[in-house]
Amino acid sequence: MVHKILLPVDGSAESMAAARIGIEFAKSQGAVVHGLVVIDPYLYAGVGQASNLGQQAHSQEVAAWAEQHLGLLRTQCAALKLVFHSSTVEHKSVVKGILEAQQSLGCDLIALGSRGRGLVSSLVLGSVAQKVLAQSPVPVMVLKA
Repeated sequence: MVHKILLPVDGSAESMAAARIGIEFAKSQGAVVHGLVVIDPYLYAGVGQASNLGQQAHSQEVAAWAEQHLGLLRTQCAALKLVFHSSTVEHKSVVKGILEAQQSLGCDLIALGSRGRGLVSSLVLGSVAQKVLAQSPVPVMVLKA
């Protein structure tokens, strides 16, 4: 039985469709859903006022973007009367951000979407889903939507 499901999303149509399937699975398990967005850190390392203003603008923009997508998951979970928590993690590696969130939240399943890239590009680039699947200490459900 699954008690806590981590649903990382990146805002893509595939990711959000996979999250809907993950939420339905959570309903069947009576599980708590943890929505997650991993964002890139602010990279400009300038000095002074411009750097502070840029970082603030970046943080506000990213927070609004993340809340837009996590809000959709929250609404879907509320409709099914599921407990929902959301997190936004800043990490330069999406895979490490997902794995660290799983560990800190104590989730016993990660359910994430796969974009379904072609064989050649996935061999060269590797996919987040493949890397999470290979490195996760808990089961991973890859949802192709």
